[in-house]
Amino acid sequence: MLVRYPVWLRRVDRPGAGTVAVLFALESLSRALLATVIAVQAFAILGSARDVSLLYSAVGLVGLAGSFVIPQIVRRIGRRWTYTLGTILLIAAPLAFSSLEIYGQTAGMLMRVFGVACLSIVLSLYILQYIDKHDLTRSEPLRLQVSALAWTLGPTCGIYLYTRLGPMWVYGASALSALVLLGVFWYLRITEQTPIVPANSPPPNPIRSIGRFLAQPRLRLAWAITFGRSSWWGFFFIYPPIYMIKNGLGETAGALLVSAGNAMLFATPVFGRLAGTFGVRRVLGQAFLFCGALTLCAAALFNYPLLVAVTLTAGALACVALDSVGNIPFLRAVRARERAEMTTVFRTYIDISELIPPAIFAAILSVFDLQMVFIVMGAAMIGFSLLARYLPRSM
Repeated sequence: MLVRYPVWLRRVDRPGAGTVAVLFALESLSRALLATVIAVQAFAILGSARDVSLLYSAVGLVGLAGSFVIPQIVRRIGRRWTYTLGTILLIAAPLAFSSLEIYGQTAGMLMRVFGVACLSIVLSLYILQYIDKHDLTRSEPLRLQVSALAWTLGPTCGIYLYTRLGPMWVYGASALSALVLLGVFWYLRITEQTPIVPANSPPPNPIRSIGRFLAQPRLRLAWAITFGRSSWWGFFFIYPPIYMIKNGLGETAGALLVSAGNAMLFATPVFGRLAGTFGVRRVLGQAFLFCGALTLCAAALFNYPLLVAVTLTAGALACVALDSVGNIPFLRAVRARERAEMTTVFRTYIDISELIPPAIFAAILSVFDLQMVFIVMGAAMIGFSLLARYLPRSM
């Protein structure tokens, strides 16, 4: 039977870099509005940087376990409905945050983590299926550049709404942005075109997926590189705002610092061109080295908040270079028949970067002050620069 759709419904048979970039930008706006607010509210509720670290670790652990369920969800209900589920969770999370209590804070963080995982995995599957591997050095920077405005204005606007107009305003704005994302996604109606699998094939086994992932050296290396990048951003969104509050500069100063760092995303096309000229391997190695060195400089200048802000903003520029091309080693290495399972394992770098570093920082903050967190993070980034040397020279 022929099914006719209304002419006002658009059907995208082959989403390109522009379609992916628009979806990612709308998702980024919903997330960026709460990027600083979540850490600030957690600090206000719990009262210490150590307890905030423990909360983020607990949420990261649950998010890590939950992310392995997503391939089965995709298999059962398809990419389109999995993406819809993730968007609905981004709408619901702000409602939980608006309780201003620890239980609502925890529930909101959990919904947000799982929702972002759904969106990230499905979007990665679309990228792997529809964008040629040779176009990744162009499409990945474009995706980040389009989202740059959201990540630049979002943290500061979120804190302004939170402190000046009230928490309900920022939570409402975040939920509304996610609702717009849902509407645009269904307007596009991207075709599924999932790989054909036997009807009686068993559902993917998460444990076996991990084993297959770990058996491939290039996938292990790609994971480590993105884990290092994500760890620095996790540090940047939590501890510099707390540093500003503890130094008496307030929530707005922390939000402005985060926004300034995110504004570096506008430089992503530059790093895409550099990767095309000099290679992904060289760009990643140098970016890790500079990011680590600048973070150590921020630790050395710890008593001078303005200099710390300037140094960390420069460090964010180096980390943006990692964002621009950091996923390319995985996207070029993953096998087509294992995309769904390997993508799920690969994106655990997000959950583990929200689990292990905050746990380590919580232990550090039990003995040392916040400055030591900056030192450890800087040293770790320099260590990751050594790992990047093991990427293929041809990359």
